[in-house]
Amino acid sequence: MDVKKIQELLFKQLQADGYKKGRSWKGYEVYVPTYEQDTYSGFPLVVLSKEGETRVCTVDESIEYLEYCQSK
Repeated sequence: MDVKKIQELLFKQLQADGYKKGRSWKGYEVYVPTYEQDTYSGFPLVVLSKEGETRVCTVDESIEYLEYCQSK
């Protein structure tokens, strides 16, 4: 897990005010951006981290992750 890369993606790319750890998914550690004010920006993107790769999820992964979180 590359904390600096996770924070860079969350704070700079997704413009989050903070973040929380989400449920692990498909072997990824998931980091969910949090915002001080309500935001309406489309699909809820999260940061995925696995085996040295850290990135923002795709729209399709966002939908799959939402379904996964709602199923349990």
